[in-house]
Amino acid sequence: MTPAEYLLWQCLRNRQRCHAKFRRQYVKGIYTLDFFCPEANLCVECDGLPHFTLDRIEKDRVRTQWLNAQAIEVVRFRSQEIENETQRVLNDIDTVLKRLLKIAPTPHPPTPFGQCT
Repeated sequence: MTPAEYLLWQCLRNRQRCHAKFRRQYVKGIYTLDFFCPEANLCVECDGLPHFTLDRIEKDRVRTQWLNAQAIEVVRFRSQEIENETQRVLNDIDTVLKRLLKIAPTPHPPTPFGQCT
């Protein structure tokens, strides 16, 4: 793993994001996904290249289209983003997870019968 992938894995593993299980280096079809959450059908990709070639952009587009056709949502972050803006990246992942898992805001616990709040 690259340093950025390692950092991201430390934040995704052990159900740290919305209690969702992530797997790393998950094989789906002909692709190996960096990180995959089966319960949300979410793929998180870490792009290590500082400069993208047109060929790489096209390959990523085809890959994303194929994954989307399998009902898998793809979010992609550059290594620099993960290393320099870790909390924002995690917040972005949490937002997508909550939408995909349909997590509603936690309601207040019920009060015992006869007590006022």
